[in-house]
Amino acid sequence: MTTKVTVQELYSDIIADLQPFYDDAVLLPNPQLIQTQFNISGTSGNQINVPLTNGPATDAGTVGEGNSILAGGTSDFDPTSADIVMVKRGVGTNVTEEALEDGGLAVVRQAVLTRLSQGLAAATDDAGFTAMKSGFAATDYGVGGANSAFTTNFVFSPEAMAYGAKREPSVTMFYDNDLDLHQFRGTVRNGFVALRSGFGARVTSEKVIGAQTAANLTNIAKAVAALRSGNAPTMLSGMYAAIIDSSLEYSIASQLNSVTQAAIGDLSVVGNRAILTGLIGQAAGCEFYRSNSLPDAS
Repeated sequence: MTTKVTVQELYSDIIADLQPFYDDAVLLPNPQLIQTQFNISGTSGNQINVPLTNGPATDAGTVGEGNSILAGGTSDFDPTSADIVMVKRGVGTNVTEEALEDGGLAVVRQAVLTRLSQGLAAATDDAGFTAMKSGFAATDYGVGGANSAFTTNFVFSPEAMAYGAKREPSVTMFYDNDLDLHQFRGTVRNGFVALRSGFGARVTSEKVIGAQTAANLTNIAKAVAALRSGNAPTMLSGMYAAIIDSSLEYSIASQLNSVTQAAIGDLSVVGNRAILTGLIGQAAGCEFYRSNSLPDAS
C-alpha cells in the first residue's frame, strides 16, 4: 500500500524535476534561436512592453563645409514597441492509487514528468510558431498553399522574436478520494511577439512527403536572400535558423542527397535535447531544425 508520505515524496520529486524536463523538451525559448528573452516572475503585470527603434541610417550623405549635418541625412530613433502578453498554458494527468501500488514510484514519476513537460513544451512551441506566422513579413517564399494540406515553415534571425516568462513550469497535486486517484496539473505562463517582421520569413510547403508541390532548397534560399537584403542579423554561426516539417526536410534531402550528413554547428552551445534531436544540418545559409509543431497554412 502507498502512503501519504510516499505520495508526497513523489510530488516533491516531480516539482524538483519538472523545469529541467521542460527545458529539455521545448524548442523555441532557446537563446540560440530567440535572443531577446525576459523573465518577470514575481513581478506585477501580465505584459512586457519591448521598446524598439528603427534601423540604422542608410541615407547619410556628403556634408559641405559650414552646412547642417542633417543635410546629409536624418536618422531619428523613431521609437516603437512590441508587447508580449503572458498566457497560461496547462496540462494534466491522473494517477490512480492502483497505478502507484502496482507500477512503482520510479515508473510513475517518469510517466508524469514526461506527460507534463512535453505537454507544456508543445503548448509553448505552438504559441511561438503562431506568433511567427502572424508576425513575419507578408511575402511567402514557399509554394503558396493556403489550406490545412500545407505547413508554414520559418526562416528567421535570432533577433526576429522576443520571449517572456511570467510563471516557470509548475505542478500542483490533488487527491480525489471518491475516485481514489491523484491529479497532477502542470502550468506555465509565457508569451511571444515578433519584433521585426522583416527579420523572419514564411515558407509554405505541402505536408505530404514527396508531394509534387513541396517546397525545396530554392524556396529556402529566397527566404534567406530576403533576410540578408533587410540586414537581418544571423546567429553566431553566420546562419539563420530554419524550422521545417518532415516533408520539407525530405524535399531538401532529396536535393542534397543526404542533408543529415551536412556540417552542423558547435553542439556545445546547444541548450537542450529538442535542439539536439531537431538539428539536421546546414545549407543555403540556414541551420535546419525539424519540428512537428509547425502550424498549417490555413
